[in-house]
Amino acid sequence: MKKHWALLLATLLFFGCSEPTRIIPSERYVLSDRLLLGGQLSKDGSWALLLTEKADIYLLDIRSQSQILMLDAAMLPTSVRAVLMNKELGIILVAGSNTLQIWDIKHASLREQFEVSGFDELARVSALGLSDSGSLVAVGMTDGSLSLFNVDDKKAHRTVLHTSNIAYLNFINDDKTIVSASHDGYLRVWEALTGNELYSISFPSRVSTVALNHDNTRLFASDSLKTQLIIGAHDGDVLTQFDYLSRFKWFRHALFIKGAPYLLTSSAKSELSLWHMQLGKEVNSWNVEAHSMGTTVLDMVELDNSDVLTLNSEGIVEIWDINQVQFNATQQ
Repeated sequence: MKKHWALLLATLLFFGCSEPTRIIPSERYVLSDRLLLGGQLSKDGSWALLLTEKADIYLLDIRSQSQILMLDAAMLPTSVRAVLMNKELGIILVAGSNTLQIWDIKHASLREQFEVSGFDELARVSALGLSDSGSLVAVGMTDGSLSLFNVDDKKAHRTVLHTSNIAYLNFINDDKTIVSASHDGYLRVWEALTGNELYSISFPSRVSTVALNHDNTRLFASDSLKTQLIIGAHDGDVLTQFDYLSRFKWFRHALFIKGAPYLLTSSAKSELSLWHMQLGKEVNSWNVEAHSMGTTVLDMVELDNSDVLTLNSEGIVEIWDINQVQFNATQQ
């Protein structure tokens, strides 16, 4: 019995030291009174794209909370599975199970529509990627296949990259290279034009998070168990592995902080963590505002002044001063 209580006390002390702290956001905006199925923040932190539980899409100016665009569910593919906004190009990608739409923000008009399919007849869209020029759209499928659409000539090339659901797609190196990650546990980096693989990394379980830094030189990748790596984006060399053995939680999003040795991650729910990348250690952790157990962080972006915006599934945008978060950690 004494041994049992000693073990229990040790466990409580072990996990109790990593409880999230209380941090107050510098600004807060409520953009929706409906639960969100998906959402995205523009890179400059001025717009928010919201996919509501009724499958309507709203594009809002965050600070004025004014509506820029509204797409009714009746105008969109049945069962919207992915959305992607690019403010600079003025477009929104909307994907249903097997349909891809490209919407023009300024004119509120449908610019293009494509039918997409995998090699498995039951395959559905699972991820979207858009090149910086806007000329290439990558569509990942639940069977691990990928369709690469050239918007200019309306041609598509389909290939098999993974053996399971593609969860992440992004273009790097001036649209020449694509990063993909899947529930099959593989992260792959490959040439967009030739399909040649540059390198791949295998994880013990499905890849849950991938993030690129601002100059496309480093990748963060995490699986759904306890493997978190900082990787050289061009060669696949592992630069740092995080010390996360004491907390068996997986990450949903990650964000490199400009000009600082820090990475910000969000858990599967509402917790944020700031990490020192060289040390692989957690600096501080706290929660976004949440009114239910199911609240999740949908997106994160950093402004030029080191403020970070978060959008959660309740439609709440909060702004965090990362310098203050780091300072608070030194005072604990």
